[in-house]
Amino acid sequence: MTHYTPTSPKVSVLMVSHDAEKTVRRAVESLQNQTFGNFELIVVDAGSTDETARLLSALADRDMRVSVAQAGECGRQDALNLALDRARGDYLLVFDADGWADPTMLEELADRAESGSLELVIGGFSLSLSIGGGRSARAEVSSEARTFPTQHDFRSYAWKLLAEGQLLPASGKLFSRALVERSGARFSQGSGSDHSFVTRCLAEVERVAVVAGARYHVSRGIPHGPRDVVDGYRRLEEEHAALLALYESWGLDGDAASVEAIQDRYIEQLMDCVERICGRGSRMGSADQRRLVAQMIDTDRAQVAASVARPRGSAARAMLAPIRARNIPLVCAQTRLISLIRPGIADVTPDLFV
Repeated sequence: MTHYTPTSPKVSVLMVSHDAEKTVRRAVESLQNQTFGNFELIVVDAGSTDETARLLSALADRDMRVSVAQAGECGRQDALNLALDRARGDYLLVFDADGWADPTMLEELADRAESGSLELVIGGFSLSLSIGGGRSARAEVSSEARTFPTQHDFRSYAWKLLAEGQLLPASGKLFSRALVERSGARFSQGSGSDHSFVTRCLAEVERVAVVAGARYHVSRGIPHGPRDVVDGYRRLEEEHAALLALYESWGLDGDAASVEAIQDRYIEQLMDCVERICGRGSRMGSADQRRLVAQMIDTDRAQVAASVARPRGSAARAMLAPIRARNIPLVCAQTRLISLIRPGIADVTPDLFV
Protein backbone atom coordinates (compact mmCIF):
# COMPACT_ATOMS: atom_id res chain seq x y z
CA MET A 1 0.00 0.00 0.00
CA THR A 2 1.17 3.52 -0.78
CA HIS A 3 0.86 5.33 2.53
CA TYR A 4 -0.89 8.62 3.11
CA THR A 5 1.29 11.75 3.27
CA PRO A 6 -0.69 14.45 5.09
CA THR A 7 1.12 17.41 3.49
CA SER A 8 1.31 16.08 -0.05
CA PRO A 9 -1.22 13.39 -1.00
CA LYS A 10 -0.64 11.93 -4.42
CA VAL A 11 -4.35 11.90 -5.39
CA SER A 12 -7.14 14.27 -4.38
CA VAL A 13 -10.59 12.71 -4.63
CA LEU A 14 -13.42 15.24 -5.04
CA MET A 15 -16.93 14.33 -3.90
CA VAL A 16 -20.23 16.22 -3.54
CA SER A 17 -22.97 14.94 -1.25
CA HIS A 18 -26.59 16.00 -0.96
CA ASP A 19 -29.12 13.92 0.96
CA ALA A 20 -27.03 10.83 0.25
CA GLU A 21 -27.46 8.99 3.55
CA LYS A 22 -28.32 5.73 1.76
CA THR A 23 -25.16 5.62 -0.35
CA VAL A 24 -22.40 7.88 0.98
CA ARG A 25 -21.02 5.43 3.55
CA ARG A 26 -20.46 2.79 0.86
CA ALA A 27 -18.80 5.42 -1.35
CA VAL A 28 -16.38 6.58 1.33
CA GLU A 29 -15.61 3.11 2.63
CA SER A 30 -14.81 1.87 -0.88
CA LEU A 31 -12.11 4.56 -0.96
CA GLN A 32 -10.87 3.77 2.53
CA ASN A 33 -10.43 0.14 1.44
CA GLN A 34 -8.24 1.01 -1.55
CA THR A 35 -4.89 -0.74 -1.94
CA PHE A 36 -3.48 2.73 -2.73
CA GLY A 37 -3.43 4.77 0.45
CA ASN A 38 -1.80 8.11 -0.43
CA PHE A 39 -4.94 10.08 -1.23
CA GLU A 40 -7.15 12.69 0.36
CA LEU A 41 -10.93 12.71 0.07
CA ILE A 42 -12.56 16.13 0.02
CA VAL A 43 -16.32 15.93 0.48
CA VAL A 44 -18.41 19.05 0.04
CA ASP A 45 -21.89 18.66 1.46
CA ALA A 46 -24.35 20.80 -0.48
CA GLY A 47 -26.99 21.45 2.15
CA SER A 48 -28.10 17.94 3.09
CA THR A 49 -31.18 17.77 5.30
CA ASP A 50 -30.96 14.06 6.12
CA GLU A 51 -28.28 12.14 8.03
CA THR A 52 -25.57 12.64 5.40
CA ALA A 53 -23.64 15.32 7.32
CA ARG A 54 -23.61 13.25 10.52
CA LEU A 55 -22.41 10.14 8.70
CA LEU A 56 -19.64 12.07 6.96
CA SER A 57 -18.52 13.69 10.20
CA ALA A 58 -18.21 10.29 11.86
CA LEU A 59 -16.22 8.91 8.93
CA ALA A 60 -13.89 11.93 8.91
CA ASP A 61 -13.29 11.67 12.66
CA ARG A 62 -11.87 8.18 12.18
CA ASP A 63 -9.74 8.88 9.08
CA MET A 64 -7.45 11.90 8.63
CA ARG A 65 -7.57 11.41 4.86
CA VAL A 66 -11.23 12.48 4.83
CA SER A 67 -12.22 16.13 5.15
CA VAL A 68 -15.75 17.51 4.97
CA ALA A 69 -16.84 21.04 4.06
CA GLN A 70 -20.37 22.32 4.61
CA ALA A 71 -21.32 24.55 1.68
CA GLY A 72 -25.02 25.08 2.32
CA GLU A 73 -27.45 24.87 -0.56
CA CYS A 74 -25.49 25.05 -3.80
CA GLY A 75 -25.23 23.24 -7.10
CA ARG A 76 -22.97 20.28 -7.80
CA GLN A 77 -20.59 22.31 -9.97
CA ASP A 78 -20.15 25.05 -7.35
CA ALA A 79 -19.44 22.37 -4.76
CA LEU A 80 -16.91 20.61 -7.00
CA ASN A 81 -15.12 23.89 -7.63
CA LEU A 82 -14.85 24.36 -3.87
CA ALA A 83 -13.37 20.86 -3.54
CA LEU A 84 -11.03 21.58 -6.46
CA ASP A 85 -9.75 24.74 -4.76
CA ARG A 86 -8.94 22.74 -1.61
CA ALA A 87 -7.21 19.86 -3.40
CA ARG A 88 -3.48 19.33 -2.82
CA GLY A 89 -2.76 16.19 -4.83
CA ASP A 90 -0.69 15.78 -7.98
CA TYR A 91 -3.73 14.08 -9.51
CA LEU A 92 -7.48 14.71 -9.26
CA LEU A 93 -10.36 12.25 -9.40
CA VAL A 94 -14.11 12.94 -9.24
CA PHE A 95 -16.13 10.44 -7.23
CA ASP A 96 -19.91 10.30 -6.82
CA ALA A 97 -21.72 9.95 -3.50
CA ASP A 98 -23.77 7.16 -5.10
CA GLY A 99 -20.71 5.44 -6.55
CA TRP A 100 -18.19 2.92 -5.26
CA ALA A 101 -14.86 1.57 -6.46
CA ASP A 102 -13.12 -1.76 -6.66
CA PRO A 103 -10.22 -1.90 -4.14
CA THR A 104 -7.52 -1.61 -6.82
CA MET A 105 -8.96 1.31 -8.78
CA LEU A 106 -6.76 4.12 -7.43
CA GLU A 107 -3.65 1.97 -7.56
CA GLU A 108 -4.22 1.02 -11.19
CA LEU A 109 -4.94 4.59 -12.28
CA ALA A 110 -2.09 6.18 -10.33
CA ASP A 111 0.49 3.56 -11.32
CA ARG A 112 -0.42 3.97 -14.96
CA ALA A 113 -0.17 7.76 -14.75
CA GLU A 114 3.15 7.72 -12.90
CA SER A 115 4.85 5.07 -15.02
CA GLY A 116 3.98 6.80 -18.28
CA SER A 117 4.16 10.46 -17.16
CA LEU A 118 0.57 10.75 -18.33
CA GLU A 119 -1.81 13.68 -17.99
CA LEU A 120 -5.06 11.71 -18.16
CA VAL A 121 -5.92 8.10 -17.39
CA ILE A 122 -9.37 6.93 -18.42
CA GLY A 123 -10.99 4.12 -16.47
CA GLY A 124 -14.08 2.06 -17.23
CA PHE A 125 -17.28 2.09 -15.22
CA SER A 126 -20.60 0.35 -14.79
CA LEU A 127 -23.93 2.16 -14.50
CA SER A 128 -27.20 0.92 -13.03
CA LEU A 129 -30.24 3.11 -13.64
CA SER A 130 -33.74 3.19 -12.25
CA ILE A 131 -35.61 5.03 -14.99
CA GLY A 132 -39.13 5.16 -13.55
CA GLY A 133 -42.31 3.28 -14.26
CA GLY A 134 -40.69 0.13 -12.89
CA ARG A 135 -37.96 0.20 -15.53
CA SER A 136 -34.25 -0.23 -15.05
CA ALA A 137 -31.20 -0.50 -17.23
CA ARG A 138 -27.55 -1.39 -16.83
CA ALA A 139 -24.47 -0.70 -18.90
CA GLU A 140 -20.78 -1.45 -18.53
CA VAL A 141 -18.43 0.90 -20.34
CA SER A 142 -14.82 -0.15 -20.73
CA SER A 143 -12.15 -0.52 -23.39
CA GLU A 144 -8.98 -2.50 -23.90
CA ALA A 145 -5.82 -1.08 -22.35
CA ARG A 146 -4.18 1.44 -24.63
CA THR A 147 -1.62 4.26 -24.41
CA PHE A 148 -1.56 7.36 -26.59
CA PRO A 149 1.93 8.87 -26.47
CA THR A 150 1.03 11.87 -28.64
CA GLN A 151 -1.84 14.30 -28.91
CA HIS A 152 -2.50 13.20 -32.50
CA ASP A 153 -2.77 9.53 -31.50
CA PHE A 154 -5.35 10.29 -28.84
CA ARG A 155 -7.45 12.68 -30.91
CA SER A 156 -7.62 10.22 -33.80
CA TYR A 157 -8.97 7.53 -31.45
CA ALA A 158 -11.21 9.71 -29.25
CA TRP A 159 -14.29 9.14 -31.40
CA LYS A 160 -14.32 5.48 -30.33
CA LEU A 161 -14.34 6.44 -26.65
CA LEU A 162 -17.08 8.97 -27.36
CA ALA A 163 -19.16 6.35 -29.16
CA GLU A 164 -18.87 4.00 -26.17
CA GLY A 165 -19.81 6.71 -23.66
CA GLN A 166 -16.38 6.69 -22.00
CA LEU A 167 -14.93 10.01 -23.14
CA LEU A 168 -17.01 12.65 -21.34
CA PRO A 169 -17.79 11.50 -17.77
CA ALA A 170 -15.47 13.08 -15.19
CA SER A 171 -15.99 10.32 -12.61
CA GLY A 172 -13.48 7.49 -12.60
CA LYS A 173 -10.83 9.42 -14.56
CA LEU A 174 -7.47 10.54 -13.19
CA PHE A 175 -6.46 14.07 -14.25
CA SER A 176 -3.02 15.50 -13.60
CA ARG A 177 -3.09 18.77 -11.70
CA ALA A 178 -0.74 20.23 -14.31
CA LEU A 179 -3.28 19.53 -17.05
CA VAL A 180 -6.15 21.04 -15.06
CA GLU A 181 -4.18 24.19 -14.33
CA ARG A 182 -2.84 24.56 -17.87
CA SER A 183 -6.29 24.16 -19.42
CA GLY A 184 -8.01 26.42 -16.87
CA ALA A 185 -10.64 23.70 -16.37
CA ARG A 186 -13.45 24.46 -13.93
CA PHE A 187 -16.84 22.93 -13.34
CA SER A 188 -19.39 25.05 -15.20
CA GLN A 189 -21.98 26.60 -12.91
CA GLY A 190 -25.57 25.87 -13.88
CA SER A 191 -24.67 23.22 -16.46
CA GLY A 192 -25.91 20.27 -14.38
CA SER A 193 -23.04 18.20 -15.79
CA ASP A 194 -19.32 17.69 -15.18
CA HIS A 195 -18.62 17.31 -18.89
CA SER A 196 -17.50 20.90 -19.49
CA PHE A 197 -14.59 20.29 -17.09
CA VAL A 198 -13.61 17.25 -19.13
CA THR A 199 -13.85 18.98 -22.51
CA ARG A 200 -11.60 21.81 -21.28
CA CYS A 201 -9.01 19.22 -20.28
CA LEU A 202 -9.43 17.31 -23.55
CA ALA A 203 -8.69 20.46 -25.54
CA GLU A 204 -5.18 20.56 -24.06
CA VAL A 205 -4.27 17.00 -23.08
CA GLU A 206 -1.28 15.36 -24.74
CA ARG A 207 -0.43 12.03 -23.09
CA VAL A 208 -3.36 9.72 -22.34
CA ALA A 209 -3.97 6.09 -21.43
CA VAL A 210 -7.02 3.86 -21.07
CA VAL A 211 -6.99 1.11 -18.46
CA ALA A 212 -8.95 -2.05 -19.13
CA GLY A 213 -12.02 -3.10 -17.19
CA ALA A 214 -14.68 -1.36 -15.11
CA ARG A 215 -13.39 -0.53 -11.62
CA TYR A 216 -15.86 2.26 -10.83
CA HIS A 217 -19.59 1.73 -10.34
CA VAL A 218 -22.62 4.02 -10.08
CA SER A 219 -26.22 3.20 -9.19
CA ARG A 220 -28.85 5.93 -9.37
CA GLY A 221 -32.41 6.87 -10.12
CA ILE A 222 -33.30 9.27 -12.90
CA PRO A 223 -35.67 12.19 -12.16
CA HIS A 224 -38.65 11.96 -14.47
CA GLY A 225 -40.59 15.21 -14.08
CA PRO A 226 -41.21 17.74 -16.88
CA ARG A 227 -38.58 20.13 -15.52
CA ASP A 228 -36.00 17.35 -15.43
CA VAL A 229 -36.66 16.47 -19.07
CA VAL A 230 -36.34 20.08 -20.18
CA ASP A 231 -33.11 20.51 -18.22
CA GLY A 232 -31.74 17.30 -19.69
CA TYR A 233 -32.47 18.48 -23.20
CA ARG A 234 -30.81 21.84 -22.51
CA ARG A 235 -27.67 20.07 -21.30
CA LEU A 236 -27.68 17.87 -24.38
CA GLU A 237 -27.80 20.91 -26.67
CA GLU A 238 -25.00 22.66 -24.76
CA GLU A 239 -22.77 19.60 -24.75
CA HIS A 240 -23.38 18.86 -28.42
CA ALA A 241 -22.29 22.39 -29.30
CA ALA A 242 -19.22 22.00 -27.07
CA LEU A 243 -18.28 18.71 -28.73
CA LEU A 244 -18.57 20.21 -32.21
CA ALA A 245 -16.36 23.10 -31.10
CA LEU A 246 -13.84 20.70 -29.54
CA TYR A 247 -13.50 18.62 -32.68
CA GLU A 248 -13.24 21.75 -34.79
CA SER A 249 -10.37 22.97 -32.57
CA TRP A 250 -8.74 19.57 -33.06
CA GLY A 251 -9.05 19.93 -36.82
CA LEU A 252 -11.26 16.84 -37.00
CA ASP A 253 -14.58 18.47 -37.90
CA GLY A 254 -14.27 16.91 -41.36
CA ASP A 255 -13.30 13.44 -40.15
CA ALA A 256 -16.12 11.04 -41.08
CA ALA A 257 -15.76 8.69 -38.09
CA SER A 258 -15.60 11.54 -35.59
CA VAL A 259 -18.59 13.37 -37.09
CA GLU A 260 -20.68 10.21 -37.11
CA ALA A 261 -19.80 9.46 -33.48
CA ILE A 262 -20.87 12.95 -32.40
CA GLN A 263 -24.14 12.76 -34.33
CA ASP A 264 -24.86 9.21 -33.11
CA ARG A 265 -24.46 10.37 -29.54
CA TYR A 266 -26.75 13.32 -30.14
CA ILE A 267 -29.55 11.37 -31.77
CA GLU A 268 -29.48 8.55 -29.19
CA GLN A 269 -29.65 11.01 -26.31
CA LEU A 270 -32.31 13.03 -28.08
CA MET A 271 -34.33 9.82 -28.30
CA ASP A 272 -33.87 9.31 -24.59
CA CYS A 273 -35.34 12.78 -23.99
CA VAL A 274 -38.29 11.97 -26.26
CA GLU A 275 -38.84 8.62 -24.51
CA ARG A 276 -38.95 10.34 -21.13
CA ILE A 277 -41.61 12.70 -22.50
CA CYS A 278 -43.81 10.20 -24.33
CA GLY A 279 -42.92 6.79 -22.97
CA ARG A 280 -44.33 4.60 -20.25
CA GLY A 281 -44.65 6.39 -16.95
CA SER A 282 -44.86 9.89 -18.44
CA ARG A 283 -47.23 12.22 -16.58
CA MET A 284 -47.51 14.78 -19.37
CA GLY A 285 -50.65 15.32 -21.37
CA SER A 286 -50.64 14.58 -25.10
CA ALA A 287 -50.64 18.24 -26.09
CA ASP A 288 -47.60 18.99 -23.91
CA GLN A 289 -45.84 15.92 -25.25
CA ARG A 290 -46.31 16.99 -28.85
CA ARG A 291 -45.24 20.56 -28.07
CA LEU A 292 -41.99 19.51 -26.39
CA VAL A 293 -41.16 16.88 -29.00
CA ALA A 294 -41.72 19.43 -31.77
CA GLN A 295 -39.29 21.82 -30.10
CA MET A 296 -36.68 19.05 -29.92
CA ILE A 297 -36.82 17.57 -33.41
CA ASP A 298 -37.79 20.57 -35.55
CA THR A 299 -34.32 22.11 -35.37
CA ASP A 300 -31.41 22.26 -37.82
CA ARG A 301 -29.25 20.37 -35.30
CA ALA A 302 -31.73 17.49 -34.99
CA GLN A 303 -32.25 17.32 -38.72
CA VAL A 304 -28.52 17.17 -39.43
CA ALA A 305 -28.10 14.42 -36.84
CA ALA A 306 -31.01 12.40 -38.24
CA SER A 307 -29.44 12.62 -41.69
CA VAL A 308 -25.91 11.65 -40.63
CA ALA A 309 -26.29 9.38 -37.60
CA ARG A 310 -26.21 5.59 -37.66
CA PRO A 311 -27.18 4.73 -34.07
CA ARG A 312 -26.54 1.21 -32.83
CA GLY A 313 -29.95 0.77 -31.21
CA SER A 314 -32.66 -0.56 -33.53
CA ALA A 315 -35.31 1.56 -31.82
CA ALA A 316 -33.32 4.76 -32.35
CA ARG A 317 -32.71 3.81 -35.99
CA ALA A 318 -36.45 3.32 -36.47
CA MET A 319 -37.05 6.91 -35.37
CA LEU A 320 -34.74 8.54 -37.91
CA ALA A 321 -37.28 8.68 -40.74
CA PRO A 322 -40.10 10.22 -38.65
CA ILE A 323 -37.69 12.82 -37.33
CA ARG A 324 -36.45 13.72 -40.79
CA ALA A 325 -40.09 14.04 -41.87
CA ARG A 326 -40.82 16.20 -38.81
CA ASN A 327 -43.82 13.93 -38.18
CA ILE A 328 -44.52 14.80 -34.55
CA PRO A 329 -47.59 12.52 -34.03
CA LEU A 330 -45.71 9.54 -35.48
CA VAL A 331 -42.64 10.19 -33.34
CA CYS A 332 -44.81 10.29 -30.21
CA ALA A 333 -46.84 7.23 -31.18
CA GLN A 334 -43.80 5.09 -32.05
CA THR A 335 -42.09 6.15 -28.87
CA ARG A 336 -45.05 5.05 -26.76
CA LEU A 337 -45.18 1.71 -28.57
CA ILE A 338 -41.47 1.01 -28.21
CA SER A 339 -41.54 2.06 -24.57
CA LEU A 340 -44.10 -0.65 -23.84
CA ILE A 341 -41.86 -3.44 -25.09
CA ARG A 342 -38.38 -2.39 -23.96
CA PRO A 343 -36.75 -0.42 -21.11
CA GLY A 344 -35.98 2.61 -23.24
CA ILE A 345 -36.24 3.87 -26.79
CA ALA A 346 -32.52 3.48 -27.40
CA ASP A 347 -29.62 1.65 -25.86
CA VAL A 348 -28.53 3.19 -22.57
CA THR A 349 -26.32 6.18 -23.33
CA PRO A 350 -24.12 6.22 -20.21
CA ASP A 351 -22.52 9.63 -20.54
CA LEU A 352 -25.96 11.23 -20.25
CA PHE A 353 -26.15 10.04 -16.63
CA VAL A 354 -22.57 10.13 -15.31
